[in-house]
Amino acid sequence: MSESSNEHLDPEDTINILVATDIHLGFDYSKKRGGQSDDSFITFEEILKYGKEKEVDFILLGGDLFHDTKPTQTAMLKCVELLRKYCLGSRECKLEFLSDSELVFRHCAQKHVNYEDQNLNVSMPVFTIHGNHDDPSFGTVGSMDVLSATGLVNYFGKWTDLTRVIISPIVLKKRNTHVALYGLSYINDQRLSRLYRDEKVELLRPKDIEPFNIFVLHQNRVKHSNYAYISENRLHKFLNLVIWGHEHECRINPELNVEGGYYISQPGSSIATSLCEGESKPKHVGLLKINKNNFKMKPLKLKSVRPYIFENLILSDHDIKIHDCISLADSVSQYVDRYIENELMPKVAKQLTGYPNQPSQPLIRLRIFYNDDNEQFDTLSLAQKYCDEVANPMEMIIFRKMKSGEKSKRFNDEIDDLDDITELFQADIGQDWISTVPGGIKKYFDMEENKDKLTVLTVTALNEALNRYVDRGDIEAFRNIVSDQMKRTIEYVKAQNSEKPEDIRNEIINFRNKRVSEEQEEQSNVLRALNNPVQTNAKNVKQSHNVVSDSDDDDLNSRSSTTKTRGRGRGSRGGRGSRGSRGGAKANEGNSSITRMLSSRSAQPKRTTCDPIIIDDSD
Repeated sequence: MSESSNEHLDPEDTINILVATDIHLGFDYSKKRGGQSDDSFITFEEILKYGKEKEVDFILLGGDLFHDTKPTQTAMLKCVELLRKYCLGSRECKLEFLSDSELVFRHCAQKHVNYEDQNLNVSMPVFTIHGNHDDPSFGTVGSMDVLSATGLVNYFGKWTDLTRVIISPIVLKKRNTHVALYGLSYINDQRLSRLYRDEKVELLRPKDIEPFNIFVLHQNRVKHSNYAYISENRLHKFLNLVIWGHEHECRINPELNVEGGYYISQPGSSIATSLCEGESKPKHVGLLKINKNNFKMKPLKLKSVRPYIFENLILSDHDIKIHDCISLADSVSQYVDRYIENELMPKVAKQLTGYPNQPSQPLIRLRIFYNDDNEQFDTLSLAQKYCDEVANPMEMIIFRKMKSGEKSKRFNDEIDDLDDITELFQADIGQDWISTVPGGIKKYFDMEENKDKLTVLTVTALNEALNRYVDRGDIEAFRNIVSDQMKRTIEYVKAQNSEKPEDIRNEIINFRNKRVSEEQEEQSNVLRALNNPVQTNAKNVKQSHNVVSDSDDDDLNSRSSTTKTRGRGRGSRGGRGSRGSRGGAKANEGNSSITRMLSSRSAQPKRTTCDPIIIDDSD
């Protein structure tokens, strides 16, 4: 196997594949400004155009086709329209499908490869795994399932058994060239890392042929903590090429892993979704040509992406004179303004390619390193000056204090984006809890003086909601878990027939303690609530106060409507619709007491939150 060869290769034996990952359809830069952004769809169309122009045999996607676990109907519609426009047609697909389709597509509604469907004219098949952003919850339907049912994509690599992973390949043939395509959709990095350590990841090999073996996965490649990534050296040594999704920095040219003997290509994201240095590197997709055991990856630059300039400015390396400025901060502000106008904006112009509909407003990130606190200035005036010229004026400048002995030219160890801090929220069996954010939360509420600060929510529920929010961008996670835990608590307390406030309070704590002691059952209930949320309404939970959850989600607070309780107002005691006895009214008042307690227990001071559209590297 070699990346290139000087021998004559028959083009009729060559399988042409367009490779891309992390397209993030639906990601929107402009939510904070109340506008609309089509960046991801413009670039996705460019990718599909490349595929059609190069007449590839198929397109291979490495996960995160969508940015949200539950994409909007608009995002799904635009995706379907583009796939229909570029992937359907009369051109013949020359690939033979040699695998057991019932096996490799067992999780799909349509258990066959789409270009063999007699009801479809597929000229350019798409094969895709899912990533962490479009990861369907266990037992639920995800965006990839929907696209697969339409016949527009071939969804493979979905695995739900977390005790062992066994992957059957998709075997494709074009004359004398065979490709075995192995796919593994996103799995919690720590769990998958443990499975690799325990040698419980198995890739089944086809018999009687020696194919070119491709493995596509969507995991952390960069080491964050001991087990929050997948080591490059642990992959199976019979592989020829690994397509690595999830990491957003473009490293499209295959890199040889000497220990494993295989090459790794990291296409990176198609658009920038965070203001980090890695995202500012030029974006590419790859044209992969495979002929028997020879292959070559040709980078194809994406010309439709929004310009993005990232630079470090070390104040101590520049001659910043105060002149007539009132303060040092004012002097630095004026210098930075001139630097943006004279140094950064000209670089923006060079990234404008003339591609139709390429966004012209750039993303700019200037990371300023300072020694003296007096060198910091209020960035609002600069944001206002560039608000019509830059897509992210409020996040354009970020300050970092120089650490003693810090190398002035090395600042690549910053947290890049939300995906890169995911491991802080992921906890697995056997892991040191204290080293993670969930661990810190658990440690805090395990302390004797804090154990009764959570009476409705459990730590298990809170941490799982955090994990869903960070890992999958599930903005409804906190809403769903609060609604479910309130509903379960109310049902339990009502069954105890308690009337006095103190008795109700004790029953709430008893129920909390019961759930804490039965951790495995509580985990199952939490996953059920998150995977199959039921909208809470007046029939489920009736309350006399606005419910403010332990979450900082203002949207959750605003949508928790004020409803009448059963023991208050019309129809409670002798009014219209009241047919019960006085004892029944007392019971209703008891239920009302329950909901009032839950509301007060859940209430927290309201804080201003930021819409997490672009996660910067300041955390």
